[in-house]
Parts: sequence; C-alpha cells; structure tokens
Amino acid sequence: MKAPASYPALPCSPARPAALVKLAAIVLLCSLCCSCRLVYKNSLSRDGFVVYSNDGPDFLEKTGSRIENIYTSLAEIFDIARPFPWTTRIFLEGQSEDLLDYSYAPDLLGYYVPFLQVIHIDTRATSTNHSSDLDQVLLHEISHHFLVSELPGISDRCWLNEGLAGNLEVGIIGKDRAEFPLLNPILLGLARREITANPDRTLLPGLLESDWKAFHNEKTRERNYALSWALVYFLLTETHPPGMPLGRRIKKIHRLDEAEIISLEAIWRKKILELDPVRELYKLACNDSSSRRLSALWAIEELGKARGLNARSSLAAVTSLFEKKSPAIREAAYVSFLQLLTSNPQVPFLEPRKTEDAVNRLKSVITDGEASPRLRSRIVANLEAHRTTGKDWVPLLVDSLEDPHPGVRAAAAGALAKMASKPTILRPAFWSSATLKERTQEIDEWKSWLAARKAD
Repeated sequence: MKAPASYPALPCSPARPAALVKLAAIVLLCSLCCSCRLVYKNSLSRDGFVVYSNDGPDFLEKTGSRIENIYTSLAEIFDIARPFPWTTRIFLEGQSEDLLDYSYAPDLLGYYVPFLQVIHIDTRATSTNHSSDLDQVLLHEISHHFLVSELPGISDRCWLNEGLAGNLEVGIIGKDRAEFPLLNPILLGLARREITANPDRTLLPGLLESDWKAFHNEKTRERNYALSWALVYFLLTETHPPGMPLGRRIKKIHRLDEAEIISLEAIWRKKILELDPVRELYKLACNDSSSRRLSALWAIEELGKARGLNARSSLAAVTSLFEKKSPAIREAAYVSFLQLLTSNPQVPFLEPRKTEDAVNRLKSVITDGEASPRLRSRIVANLEAHRTTGKDWVPLLVDSLEDPHPGVRAAAAGALAKMASKPTILRPAFWSSATLKERTQEIDEWKSWLAARKAD
C-alpha cells in the first residue's frame, strides 16, 4: 500500500481570468482530441473513457478491462446509469516492457484535470509499473472524476476530494464485484503520528480551509493527505450506520456543514489514535463471509507488509489465521507469513517459537501429498523470494524435485535457483515433460551437491 501523496486532482486555478482559462481549455482539448492518435501508438475506447498508451495491444486490452471494472464499481456506488454521460481520456505515459529505471521517481504519479476530464498516469515509474500499483493509482484518479462529476463544488474542498479518493483507492476490484474496505494502513500511520505530535494544536480548521495550492504544498501535502483520509474515514465509519450504502454516506458527508465537522475534532482524534492498523486488518481478515472475501484476502496481504514495531503483532495475527477453515484464507496467511520473514529478518529472533512452529507448519503442507498441488506449488514458489530461512528450506526443496506433481517440481527448481549456488534447470516444461531418467539425473546432481555442502 502506497501513500497517495503524488497524484492530486488538478482543478482550474481560480487566480486566472476565466476567459483565459476557457480559451486554454478549448485549445488544449482540441489539441488532445486531434493529436492523441498521432502521439500514442494505441488507443482503446469503452463506455465512459478512452485510454491511450504506447504499450502493445495486450497491455492495453488488459488495462482497459481493469479500468472498465473500476468504472462499473464506482457507477454502482454513485448510482449512475449506463451509458455514461461523459467520456474521460486516460493517458498512460510509458511502456511496461521497457527496462525499469529504479532511480526514476516523478513528483506526480498521476493527476486528474476536471475541466478537461483528462487523467494522466506516469507508468514509467516503478511504483506504477506493476499491475496492482497501477490499479491503485487508476482507482484514485478515476475516483476524482466520479467525485467531481457527482458532487458539485467538491473541487473547492480539497480535504474532502482527496480524503474520499484516499478511502476509495484501497478498493479491491474484481471482475464481477468490488469491495471497499476504506482502511489505508500507511495513511493511518501518518495521521496517528501527526495527531500525536500536535496534542494542543487544532488540526481540522486549517485542513478544511486549505485551497488547492496550500493543500498540495510540498512541505505539508503528505500530512494533509493523511489527515484528510483519516477525517473522511472517521466520518464514513463512525458517524453513519455501517449498513448504509457507501454512496449515500459519501453524499451525506458532502452536505455536512464544516463548522459541524470541526466540532468533532476531539472525538475524531480519539478514534484515530485508538485505531491499531494490525488489529483493524485482523478484523477484516477474520470476516471471510462471501460478501467480504476480497477484503479479507487483501487484509492478510497487508499484514504481511508490516514493518518495525508492528511486525510481532502481525506475526501473531497471521499465524493464527493458519487455523481458519477457509482454504483461501489459510493459503493467503502462509504467503503473508513468508513475506513477514523477508521484510523483518529480526522476527525469528524475537519470536523463535512462533516462527519455528509456523515454518514447520508450512513444511508439513509442502510434504502433504493429500494437500492441494496448487497450494503446495504456491508456497514453494514464494520461498524463492524469502531467503531469511533459506538454510532450512533447501533440503526440503531438493526432495520436492521428486514430487508427483509437475507444478511443485517446477516451483522447487525456481526456489532453489534463488537460494542455492548450484545451477539448475528452470524450464517448467522440463519438470513436467522430461523423461524420468533425465529428471533423475538432475535430481541426483542436487543430492550430491547437498551432501557435499553438509560435509563442508
């Protein structure tokens, strides 16, 4: 989860004469409409939007489908009938197949221009190159479009515009459904820090009065994003019945008097400081009902991203999920546990018994011939990125090269290639189609290497 401090909505600047703004808008819009097909190699048109990209047709088709799912989900929230009454132009700047430049960190990952109904996303950045991160930025910017279109005057209320987008951007958008857990762990941490650092200073009046320029000031915008998310989260979850549809709650907040909101500062502070990110994620993870299954899986993944002081409590939460009846929940918990070990190498020393028990649990699943081959393959495949306990896994991975299921064998070879110094055959086709004699030769080499390593 990344803080959305780098993709604001850009409103029409009130400091410019209206005639000049209108003329600039017309010229730019005409230029965009006429030249987009010349500047960008590919475009795709769907109900409500046109997306432009220099990437290939496959990337554009997949991204277009994800954007369409976002539009459908937000249309349900705001009760907008199809076809949409507008067409947004979405520009994806960059090519996903290019070599990634990890030093490239643009000030803006994306932005939305309301009066042009244009969204621009910089896909050259590493933080938008991966599909899940790109989805989050797209959801944030497309949320701005829906908010501006459906809530008159919200462009002049930056705290509400950005706060709502920050809550909506953590939505989990599936093909046939969407869930909006609203919880943004990173922004929660930043908001708690800011509230704690200012025990005697009121925060809401200045936040609510901020215009676009003040809100996005380079020195304070991270704080403003976090406080806006926290305020909107509080209003959405604490001041309205939880069963009220999200769209109705959003519209009610939009109609709230700002003096009334400011009067809630003491209660808001208390509620935000009481929110523990691990505890809140665990609550979501435990609610694996069919209507909240996507949120549960998302929360488990977020638990695996815990750092520092939250790592120990997150470890306890994740390992307790090993006992859940749902196979999907258990599988997500296994992978989340491995991610925790990678990100927090101190955990095995802080919680040796709990870590050892969890490692033994995963080993027993990998060697359980009755367990799902897909589950065992996924656990083994995830070992390749989790080297903190690598010395414990290598013998088991060598044994897994003889597993009856080709997917497990291929995953084991991939993990060994990352953990051990011996070259290995990585081609999945080899582990599924090669003759038993050919595979046995490769496996015998691994056994000899392992025996030599033990002798050393």
